[in-house]
Amino acid sequence: MTEKQNLNPFVKSSLIYIIATIIGQGMTFVSIIVFTRLMPKGDYGDYSTYYAYVSILIVFIGANLYVSLNNAYIDKKDTIHQFRKSVLTLSLFTMLSMSFLAWVVLCLIVKKFSAFIILFAALHSYAFFVVNYRTYSANMENDYKKKQWLLILPNTMQFIGALVLVLLMRDSTYEARIMGSTIGLLCVAVVCFVEIMKSRGQLINFADWKYALAISLPSTVMSISFMIMQQCDKVMITEICGSEDTAVYSVIYYLGYAIIAVDQAVAPVRQAWIYKRLNGGDYNEARKLQKWYLVLMALMATGLLAFGELAIRLIAPKSYWHFEYILPFVLGACMMMVYRFHTEVIMFYKKNAVLSFCVVVAAAINVALNAVLIPRYGAVAACYTTVLSYFVLFLLTMFVSDRLKKGVYSKLQFAGFLLWMCALAVTFLIREGIVQKAILMAAILVIVVYTIKRKMEWMELLWEKRKG
Repeated sequence: MTEKQNLNPFVKSSLIYIIATIIGQGMTFVSIIVFTRLMPKGDYGDYSTYYAYVSILIVFIGANLYVSLNNAYIDKKDTIHQFRKSVLTLSLFTMLSMSFLAWVVLCLIVKKFSAFIILFAALHSYAFFVVNYRTYSANMENDYKKKQWLLILPNTMQFIGALVLVLLMRDSTYEARIMGSTIGLLCVAVVCFVEIMKSRGQLINFADWKYALAISLPSTVMSISFMIMQQCDKVMITEICGSEDTAVYSVIYYLGYAIIAVDQAVAPVRQAWIYKRLNGGDYNEARKLQKWYLVLMALMATGLLAFGELAIRLIAPKSYWHFEYILPFVLGACMMMVYRFHTEVIMFYKKNAVLSFCVVVAAAINVALNAVLIPRYGAVAACYTTVLSYFVLFLLTMFVSDRLKKGVYSKLQFAGFLLWMCALAVTFLIREGIVQKAILMAAILVIVVYTIKRKMEWMELLWEKRKG
């Protein structure tokens, strides 16, 4: 069986996941349209800040245990179902202990949050962890159907639950949305939890726990730093500028998130694919995969810059129309996407501690620049500091990846993609709308023409049947 034929499961699953992600993230855009109109601007900003805290808490609640599944499916493939069950049991202990610690520190000692917020943030975070845990299993098993629903249902159920309670509790929309989102996501998480626990095997297996913790714990520093880098903007904007500025930031953030969402849907599948290539010592097709992936992302980024202003006008009220956020959000999303290529190589070789150091450095740069620049230039400064931080992270991870396995991905392709994004940035800063749109549309046309001219290679990559 050739490498091209081996690539087909990746391409097939990726296309399915992209479609499912579009549907799932479509609910996010629907929620923006709905909740920016149902909630006061301050409440919307406060919920965005709460959600940022939840994103960070996920790492503590689940100790990143789902990260170990990628390696376990290779090292423990004969007992993988017992491993999943036992490690999920371990996550219950980490959830209870970290929730208690958060309650003591943040509620009783610091007195920054109420017991209500701590309770729902803990439940919300653990529900996310369980869904992620089941998603990682689906990725490694090429379980397309399961992954589709895991991409669609969480956002859908959060939206439905929040909408019902916000409509019922119009005087407390902040608390209503917290409760509704948590309850909706818990419904999905309970189903995933029960499904895994129905497998045969021990609830407690210390050998499995030791294996999982050895891989997951070193990555928690990386994940915490990554989430701080990703979410600290909202927290710091709320503290320095106020929740209404956070509301604007959060709405336009989701424009760039379209790129991140597609990448997050495909990245676990790509990671499973590259793990198998690295394990077999053959990664010749990695560069071809890299090229077409970057072409797709370049097309998405160009389209977002061309039609971003129109999208914001359609999804949010006029008070949210701050178009200066669009460019840095799209650039930041692209930098988030490209650095992930190198992290996959680093994590395969279980150098999570080194990777954690790289993320800590980038996070520290982001927080420091935010502290200096947000008070002077406002919330938009946080967008540009994020772009710079992710670029530093890209360079650091590229250096580490090359030390472990040189030549997996092409530096020339990355350079071409980054130069394309720089050219788009210059174009976007041209304020004459007609000229700007004409150049961006021409850029889209260039990508489409390139894709069509190389259609034979693309079609072979996409549709060639597996043999043997």
